[in-house]
Amino acid sequence: MKANIFFLVFGLLSFIGLAQNNKETALSKAKEAIKIIDEGKIDEGIKILTECAKLDPDNFIYPYEIAYAFMLQKNYEKAIDKLEKLKTHKSACSEIYQSLGNCYIDLNKEDEAIKTYDEGIKLFPKSAVLYTEKGNLYVGKKNYSEAILNYERGIEVNPSYPSNYYRLATLFLNSNDKLSGLIYGEIFINLERKSQRTKEISELLYNTYKSAIKFEADNKTSIDFCQIVMDGNDILKGDKMKMPFCMIFGKSFIMSLFDEKEINLNSLSKIRTTFIENFYKEDAKNYPNAVFEYHKKMIENKIFDAYNHYIFQMGAQEEFKNWLKDNKTKFTEFIEWYTKEDNYLTITEKNKFTR
Repeated sequence: MKANIFFLVFGLLSFIGLAQNNKETALSKAKEAIKIIDEGKIDEGIKILTECAKLDPDNFIYPYEIAYAFMLQKNYEKAIDKLEKLKTHKSACSEIYQSLGNCYIDLNKEDEAIKTYDEGIKLFPKSAVLYTEKGNLYVGKKNYSEAILNYERGIEVNPSYPSNYYRLATLFLNSNDKLSGLIYGEIFINLERKSQRTKEISELLYNTYKSAIKFEADNKTSIDFCQIVMDGNDILKGDKMKMPFCMIFGKSFIMSLFDEKEINLNSLSKIRTTFIENFYKEDAKNYPNAVFEYHKKMIENKIFDAYNHYIFQMGAQEEFKNWLKDNKTKFTEFIEWYTKEDNYLTITEKNKFTR
């Protein structure tokens, strides 16, 4: 009996060792396959990944990577076949539904794509990326109101996911509600600090301020950030009526433009500093805003001027270079403060911004 147990245990340990070896081999081969796919040898990479899936059949990664490789080849039917089978996998995730929906879009099956995204949202209600993809689909259909609705739902379920802010910023900064675009865009820059998209939004934010502020003859100044819309039911509330945020913003902002004659990095920094000082005299309590609170924190830490030059630099690159030559110490102090995790702009369920 002891001998039987010995052989049973020995056989079990050998099996476990073989399984571990298979997993390690599969993982090593997969790294090689991904490198080969990145080099454009997609068929060769798929062949290796298929071997990996045989060595480690319970692993979700290998069939998913095969599906992705088929997508790179624009072989969407094969990708869909792989992804559909992964829906029931124990490691199934929202990315399956994201990739599936994208495949259907590429096959011009938009209704099927929406159905797939909605199916994924039902299973993964906190998946902001699925709302992003739905929003992108509606942008493609030029149904901007539905796109905005989905991007904002994405913010509601996951306020720290940057792509929905990016999409909303690009839409609103090209609309008559530039104020919402400015706030969405600045949140995005702080959530995704280093990307090509960050540079794009930096330039767009600066150009929006420059175009929305008009210095006219006879010391007249006008701003065009948003349109004031008032609800008749709110007007009936009299003294208890809460004024539209656009009106509150405009009141404090126009007061911040005194003595300014043009928009550049220096003047914009001064204007935004004065705006925060005006806003926090009486309006901040009734109109809390995470971005403005962040500005106040930076003013208190004496790094807000450098921050303004930093986030708008792509709109005035030569001016930023010249400013940096004379303000290296100031900018270094800002970077040291800004890169500490405790000083990140944190967007949560409680302080998230939606219109």
